[in-house]
Amino acid sequence: MTRHDRWPEEPADDAPLLVTGLHHVRLPVTDPERSRDWYVQVGGFVPVLDYEQEHGVVGVVCRHPSGLVIGLHQDPDRAAALSGFAVLSLAVATPEDLERWVGRLDRSSIAHGPIEQGHLGPYLEVPDPDGIVVRFHGGPLPYVEEA
Repeated sequence: MTRHDRWPEEPADDAPLLVTGLHHVRLPVTDPERSRDWYVQVGGFVPVLDYEQEHGVVGVVCRHPSGLVIGLHQDPDRAAALSGFAVLSLAVATPEDLERWVGRLDRSSIAHGPIEQGHLGPYLEVPDPDGIVVRFHGGPLPYVEEA
């Protein structure tokens, strides 16, 4: 008799596979150079690689001082499809830091929404040049009982 109502047993000598971290986030963009400049100005990222083909730059890799790496790849159709959607969420230390972000964005004339309270705590939405939303979340994630 075969039971099908449970997961199959793993072999005893097969250790679980671990994910050790986030390697990078890849975002579609219309213009990689324009987006690179925006992520440098707004988020403090540092360009580390431009990928060029015959007709120009088609991809850019940027690293944040925190270690986060983003790849900005030319793909206008996918960028348009993601416009208005929060793809990237960045953590800041405290809710008060969100206020500091608002001040910095205002001084640089960067469009952004208001600080809002969500299920995962306070956040601020900032659209990138293609309208893809970058969220800044302030403070630690709530526990399941708090969310």
